[in-house]
Amino acid sequence: MNISRQLKIKINKVAIIALGYILINIFIFLFNYTAINSPYSLGPTSEFKVWPYFLTTILVGLLAGVLGGALLVWVNGQLFRRRSFKFAMSTTLIAYVLIFVIVSLVATLSMLFAEYGLHEISFEAFKTTIAFVLNSAMLINFVLWGIITFFTLFLLQVNDKFGPGILLKFLAGNYHRPKKEERIFMFMDMRSSTTIAEEIGNEKYFNLLNDVFADITNTILNHEGEIYQYVGDEIVISWPVKAGVKNANCLRCFTAIQDKLITLNPIYDEKYAVTPEFKAGIHYGPVMAGEIGVIKKDIIYSGDVLNTTARIQEQCNHYQVDILVSKQVFDIIPDTQAYQLEPLGSIELRGKKGKVEINTIHKV
Repeated sequence: MNISRQLKIKINKVAIIALGYILINIFIFLFNYTAINSPYSLGPTSEFKVWPYFLTTILVGLLAGVLGGALLVWVNGQLFRRRSFKFAMSTTLIAYVLIFVIVSLVATLSMLFAEYGLHEISFEAFKTTIAFVLNSAMLINFVLWGIITFFTLFLLQVNDKFGPGILLKFLAGNYHRPKKEERIFMFMDMRSSTTIAEEIGNEKYFNLLNDVFADITNTILNHEGEIYQYVGDEIVISWPVKAGVKNANCLRCFTAIQDKLITLNPIYDEKYAVTPEFKAGIHYGPVMAGEIGVIKKDIIYSGDVLNTTARIQEQCNHYQVDILVSKQVFDIIPDTQAYQLEPLGSIELRGKKGKVEINTIHKV
């Protein structure tokens, strides 16, 4: 069974959250254990059973991480993209309270089973365990895990700002100093955007762009593309060369986006009375990648390849085609059997001294 890259990304996020929550819970356990057994405490209490409590700590961390992580990834991936920040935060708060109650109940039952076994649970044992779980520290735990939950949601938002996998590289300082990379770029621009904006108005046009970009995001991710930036009605997609040529991802991405938009045409026609179409240019080459900015940092790519790709995309109207691909890109893709190449010759691009050999492609 093939799992989409979008689903893999979500599963990885949930796994990281679950691992983080387990580690946080273990830290809380060690802190409590040390406090109870410190020389300044009143001494160990018979209610503090080390192994049952430790096993419960791991179970609760895992349960909270999987349930909470799945919820947060869904909220971040759906509600934040389609609804207001206020709505998403309110939904998160309600769900957090419910999950906290469920996790507390599981913690109580697991401690009972671990300490007394399934057949030796008595009413008195249940009361003792409930008293241990529902003590004055419950409010502290509720507030603490509430802060952790909303901090997790914040990190997911920051991760989406940079793009999948980029946040970890940013935190690791991979782009603190500029580094040279070979990348494929695709510049996609909406056709007749000025006319569409005039016909439907600025507000509807903005909503149209928002809907289109949201609808094609999964397609881009499933073809291992990285959304570099949005510039008005233009979206810039990038691949490391290896990922871009694998399965002809950089070519298949555009044709898959076309197919997706054709499928959604009835929805756009009913909502906006327009049919969104894109034209694209694809090229590759060396770029410098690094952090830039002082009070607002960003990771940018700089190099001639970006200017060349933009100029190639501009020629789509001249040749009346949807996509133009430089010969350099097409030559490094090992599997192009699904596409028929139509050479258009070598042309001089605006602002460029040398000529670039361009082609368009058709699905076979």
